[in-house]
Amino acid sequence: MEGFLVRDYPHLQEELYEFVVPHLRSGRVALDETVVEGFDRIVDAFLGMLRGENQGKMIVRAAGAEA
Repeated sequence: MEGFLVRDYPHLQEELYEFVVPHLRSGRVALDETVVEGFDRIVDAFLGMLRGENQGKMIVRAAGAEA
């Protein structure tokens, strides 16, 4: 498997969105992300990201925020 950057193919961006967005909405394609709850844990999240303790994107969600 090899990754790519969407920004390297701007002429295909609309086609990608038409294909991927329905799959994301249905759950057939999932995003890799680690969510840490609470702004007070931002330092722990950052250090965890540097240590490789996350899956995909590291997100810090403010307490009480809806996804």
